[in-house]
Amino acid sequence: MPRLHVRLTRLPALSPPGTLFLTGDHRRWSSDPAGWTFDAAGTLDADLPDGTLLMLKVRHVAPDGRVTEEGDAWGGRAPAHKVTVQGDTDVTLDIAGWQDDRQGRSRPARSFSPTGELTLAAPWGEQTVRLWEPAGASGVLPLLILHDGQNVFDEAPSFAGDTWDAARAAQGLAQAGHALRIAALPVNDERSRRYVPFPFEMNAFAPGADGYLDWLRDILRPALAAQWGDTPPAQTALAGSSFGGLITLYAGLRDPDAYGTLGVFSPAIWPSDFELLRWMENRAAPHARVWLDMGDHEAASLQGAADVVQLTHDLASRLQPKVREVRLHIGHGHWHDEAAWRARFPEFLRWWLGA
Repeated sequence: MPRLHVRLTRLPALSPPGTLFLTGDHRRWSSDPAGWTFDAAGTLDADLPDGTLLMLKVRHVAPDGRVTEEGDAWGGRAPAHKVTVQGDTDVTLDIAGWQDDRQGRSRPARSFSPTGELTLAAPWGEQTVRLWEPAGASGVLPLLILHDGQNVFDEAPSFAGDTWDAARAAQGLAQAGHALRIAALPVNDERSRRYVPFPFEMNAFAPGADGYLDWLRDILRPALAAQWGDTPPAQTALAGSSFGGLITLYAGLRDPDAYGTLGVFSPAIWPSDFELLRWMENRAAPHARVWLDMGDHEAASLQGAADVVQLTHDLASRLQPKVREVRLHIGHGHWHDEAAWRARFPEFLRWWLGA
């Protein structure tokens, strides 16, 4: 079995005493250091099957048991390190900082921020809506509603310290004569309940997706119409990734006259033993255009990722007779993360707007 050799090349100055260990998706992000600690020289060896795909982070456990994860140089969350095991594999990790160790520092913004914000009442409490429009916008423009709004604009509220940089992509389209507006909906730890319409372990077998979609229809859309004018369904797109891709596709087939375009990025359709595939058998959205994509590194191994890509091709085939158009895109070298969705997002916008 191939040997993975991991070496730490740099640690932040004044790193506290304690034990450094490795975690990742292969360990379900466990904070138990047993079996995965670095030695005094900052190295770690592990035997892993050939073709394993790893997303890794270094964590630190203090003598009092407190665990801290590596971050960026400003104490923010850092994206995971990505590793493909192909034969004996050497990896060097440079740790820039520790998460939440900000010490008065603030990370320079890399991505464009939203231009406005709404707060609306919702069954789950107040819902923030993060808004973006190009400078000088007037009249009714194409409208994109995005799930996971905490991850699509600037890094400050993002989960993984990385974003889609959606406003930069939209600004580029606006400068090319294809202006649009964006309304993005941040979500909290109820994400699995709100975005997955079928009962499974992560939503405690109590899905809330239909209530969420009712709120989009009955509260959000009228509020956006009051703010920006009433965008017709043909010019309205809904998009999201992972579970956000699942709820996007479900919404388009559940409410076939509500959205003209669906951006289904890396959809996680596996809950309830792929119940979505059975649910959609007798449903259609004849006027909808569907962008469907997947990266070719979105699994625990290269073979598993190839299976996911084949499943995505199968989903596209099932959708084609139900909708107006399916655009299938496979991201080569793309993982299941914001960096991949940021890379594919501008092409989605161009396709949607006919740019």
